[in-house]
Amino acid sequence: MNRSQDGRANEYAGLFDGQSPGTLFVTDARGNILISNEFTALTIGIPLEELLKYNVQDLVRAGYYSDSVTMKAIGGKKKVSMVIRTVQGFNVMSTATPILNQEGEVQLVVTSSNSYPGEAVREETSPPPYPNARPRRGGIRPDPEMTAGIVAESLAMKQIIQVCNQIASYDSKVLILGESGTGKEIIAKYIHRKSSRWNGPFIPVNCAAIPADSFEYELFGRERRAAEPSDDKKGLVELAAGGVLFLDEIAEMPLDMQAKLLHVLESSELRRIGGTAPVPVCCRVICATNRDLWSMVQQGQFREDLYYRINVIPIHIPPLRSRKPDLVGLTSSFIAYFNAAYGKRYVLGADEFQRILDKPWHGNARELRNYIERLVITGNVQADERTSEEGLNDAFALDHFIFRNRERAGSLKDFAAIAEGRFIKQMLAECGGNAAEAAKRLGVDRSVIYRKLKKLEDVLGGPQGL
Repeated sequence: MNRSQDGRANEYAGLFDGQSPGTLFVTDARGNILISNEFTALTIGIPLEELLKYNVQDLVRAGYYSDSVTMKAIGGKKKVSMVIRTVQGFNVMSTATPILNQEGEVQLVVTSSNSYPGEAVREETSPPPYPNARPRRGGIRPDPEMTAGIVAESLAMKQIIQVCNQIASYDSKVLILGESGTGKEIIAKYIHRKSSRWNGPFIPVNCAAIPADSFEYELFGRERRAAEPSDDKKGLVELAAGGVLFLDEIAEMPLDMQAKLLHVLESSELRRIGGTAPVPVCCRVICATNRDLWSMVQQGQFREDLYYRINVIPIHIPPLRSRKPDLVGLTSSFIAYFNAAYGKRYVLGADEFQRILDKPWHGNARELRNYIERLVITGNVQADERTSEEGLNDAFALDHFIFRNRERAGSLKDFAAIAEGRFIKQMLAECGGNAAEAAKRLGVDRSVIYRKLKKLEDVLGGPQGL
């Protein structure tokens, strides 16, 4: 994989590759695993849900890994790369990149690998969408959302890429489903690029943006009348000849046009407005929607026969909030891209990285891309971005906690004892009552846990809940 070496601006660039499997950890400063992916669990032969309970040092002690590049990065507070051998026999070139807080201390570490012996990696050659931006040494990294360079770290996205590779060489109809901003057009472009029609046109059509009375004219074109000096007008279906016609937001197509589109798909020919001779159709059709088409069929809002015609190979893209490994990879790629596009040297801070991990991203990759672009340009986000609904709810919850315990906590020290004790109890619950494990996660000695719990009981007048 090509990696930029030009300063700290691209420190996180090149960590993720959507074409080959890769391992991924995001840990805290003590090595506790916060985020991982299915392939990482596969390389050491344990379920992902079990892996997320581990500290990377425990994995080394148990023999799952020969060493920990994560802990070396934490100790040196700098990026470290080394070959690690797994219990399953994988030799992995791993890179751990620490993310520091404002005090220069490690807060999070991103550890990833994509390089395996004998494995081919892709070459990113697509041109950037900002040709006039100031290039940095080595050129501008292709935008992962504007090219076929898809970031796929989660198992779900790897499976989607596998399906796309399998179906690319056929002309079967594809229906891509997913929320707005999940990258449906990117997947359609990927299929086009991988197919035998790669040198033909890719014609995207946003069905939601075409007025109802203009649909037929836009899609099928118009035949020149004898008295008109202008030439025939080709429609978008004709312009897609030899390539791919991508009908985005297909659910917004009027019912009368759905019937006409069905005829075109079944007969592989169309008639322009005002024309009499059939025009052959020679393109692959890929459709996409963010709506539940089957529910629309049942409600009479979408033709059932067209639904079955376009739904030959369905591909469902999960929302970004359920694909944390992809969120990490996209964040890294977007930062590298916008740093290069705008000549910036923005490095993501630990607090901001944590905010990104915690946000729900209802706008998915599109929302994340805009957010990262704003971060790179301004160095921060607007205050109202950080004062999210979740943040307000957290503030109200904290105020409620203080109000409930104000009478029992006679001093600031007593209130601190209540808060610390409650946090320790939650950690003990997460660790199944194992005080040693809880102490390790909290970074304290086990005796401290017992002392803090005793203090909590003293303040509350006995071993009662809060």
